[in-house]
Amino acid sequence: MKTPFFVTIVFFGVLIIGSAHLIGVIETFRQWATLQELLGDLVYYILVSNLILSLTAIGVLTAIWYRLHRTRLLIWSYFFWFVFFYWLDRLVFFQSQEPFRLPFVIVLQIVIGLILWLGLNRKSVKEYFGEPYA
Repeated sequence: MKTPFFVTIVFFGVLIIGSAHLIGVIETFRQWATLQELLGDLVYYILVSNLILSLTAIGVLTAIWYRLHRTRLLIWSYFFWFVFFYWLDRLVFFQSQEPFRLPFVIVLQIVIGLILWLGLNRKSVKEYFGEPYA
């Protein structure tokens, strides 16, 4: 069966974003002393968040590659981890003084979530991952 276009787009999107988080993990280790001086204990949060997002991305990419049945669930988990860490960064650790971006970010995340929902619920995507009730 030919890979659905939506699955290809998700694969490359997760590959790019996951690679950025993996680079974040590597650079956190490389610049540990400097980051420890500048940020204190916040460096542990940066390491853990990048590690969770990069490992989840590796899981999603592996699941897409091998067409596992739970791939759609893994894609949703990656999306929710990404949103969770974004809001944790924004509201707790790096409080922004620019509230005018707030509506844009909320709408953007809703739109991305809707696109994921519509794309992952397509019959061709469900059949591709071998889900029984496609």
